[in-house]
Amino acid sequence: MSKIKIKILICDDDKYFRMALKELLSPHGIVIEADSELSAQKLIESEYFDLALIDMDIDGPLSGIQILKSSKSKGIHSIILSSQSDEGIIEEAYESGCDHFLAKVHYRTHLEPYIHSYKKNYLTNDISTFFSEKYITQDEELKASIENLCRINLKNKTIFITGETGVGKSLIGELLHYQTYDKTKPFVHLNCSEIPENLIESELFGHLKGSFTGASSDKVGKLELARGGTLFLDEIGTMPASMQQKILKALDQKTFYPVGASKPTRSEFTLITATCEDLFEKIHKGEFRKDLFFRVSGLNLEIKPLRQRVDDIPLLVKHFIKQSHRRFIVKDSAIIAFKKHEWNGNIRELKKQLEILSTSQKGIVSESDIQFTRQSKALSDHWLTTAQRDYIEENGLRSFIKKIEEESIKDSLERNQGKITGTIKELGISASAFYRIFDNIKVNAH
Repeated sequence: MSKIKIKILICDDDKYFRMALKELLSPHGIVIEADSELSAQKLIESEYFDLALIDMDIDGPLSGIQILKSSKSKGIHSIILSSQSDEGIIEEAYESGCDHFLAKVHYRTHLEPYIHSYKKNYLTNDISTFFSEKYITQDEELKASIENLCRINLKNKTIFITGETGVGKSLIGELLHYQTYDKTKPFVHLNCSEIPENLIESELFGHLKGSFTGASSDKVGKLELARGGTLFLDEIGTMPASMQQKILKALDQKTFYPVGASKPTRSEFTLITATCEDLFEKIHKGEFRKDLFFRVSGLNLEIKPLRQRVDDIPLLVKHFIKQSHRRFIVKDSAIIAFKKHEWNGNIRELKKQLEILSTSQKGIVSESDIQFTRQSKALSDHWLTTAQRDYIEENGLRSFIKKIEEESIKDSLERNQGKITGTIKELGISASAFYRIFDNIKVNAH
C-alpha cells in the first residue's frame, strides 16, 4: 500500500504547519503547497490532485469553504484541517462536500491512518478482492456493514464482532486492521478460550523472570505486543471472571503491570473483540461484567450464520473446490442438500465437508453421496454418550474437557503421521494451544 503514490494539495497560510504536513505526507507522494485561497484555486484549476487538505480560515473566516467547493467540483477527496469547534461551521463544511473534518491538534496521530484508509478504499480494489477471494459472500447487508467499518479510521477505536463459531470473525478482524494500518503495524490475535485460567494473565500482560514457578525468562504480553496496532481478543465471552476486572482497568487506563513488575507498561492500540456467545445472557447470570461489555462495545458488527445466507453456499462450494488439490463436481442436487442443512459449524463446517468429499473416489458428487445431513442432526441432539455423562459426573467438566483435548491431539497426530503442522490445521487450533495440550500428554505419560 505504501507504494501507491498520490498527489496532495495543502492549503494553509501557516508556513510552519505546511512544512510539518509536507514532512509527514511526502512518503505518500507529491505534495504541493498553497498559502492563500487564490493560489489554491489556481492550482485546482490547472493541476490534478487526489487529495486536498484545507485550512477552514486560510484567508479569513470560512474562506476555506470556497476551496472545498472547487475541490469537490473536480472530484478531489477533501479534508478540512481546522481548530474550529463550532457545530454550525462543521455542518457547513460537510454540506459543502467535506469528506473528513480533523482537528489540527490531532493531525500527527490521526491524519496518516486516515490517508492509509483512503488509499485502501478509493485507490485499490482491496474490499472487492476480499469478498471475491477471501470472504465469499453476496449478502449485500453484511458487505455494506463491513465496508462501512473499513471507511472509518479505526486507530485506537473499539470494534465488537458477534457471530456463531465458524462464520469468519477472525478473517474480518484482520481485514479491519489492514484497512487502517500498514503491514509494519502489529496484528496480535489471542483466543481467550484456548488459554488456561492460570496462564491468561501472563499471556495478556506478560511477566518477569522468576515472578512465578516456571517463569524462566521475561515474557512480553499481548497488550504490549499490540502497541501501535491491533489487539484481537477472540471469544472474549470465555474470559475468566478473575481477569475481567484487570483487563477492564488496563483498557481504561491504557497501562498495566506485567506479572511480577513494579512499574506499569503503557500501550495504546485498536481493540477488536469477538464472541459466539450471548453476552447479555452471561451478564444476566453474573458470568460477564456489564462494565466490560460496554467497554468493548463500540463499532459493532453482527455476522449472520450461514443458514441465513444460503445463497452464499454455491459460491463457497466453488471457492473451496478451487482451493482443493483435487478437482471434482458437486451436482445441483447436492447443492440443494447443502442449502437444507443447518450448518451449526457454519463456513468452517462446509469447508470440512468438502475436504472429506475431495478424498472420495467419486469425481461427481450428488445428493446420495452426502451422508452428513442426518448424522449431524443426530449428533446435535445427542452430543454426549452415557459413558461421557458418567465421566463428567464422577470427575467434573474440566477434567472431561482436558481428556477430550488430549485424546483429540493423540488421534490427530496418528492420522497425520506425527506431523504437528497437519495436526494444528486439522484441529483448527493455534500452535500455543497444541503445545499446551501436548505438554500435558507428556507429563501424564511419565
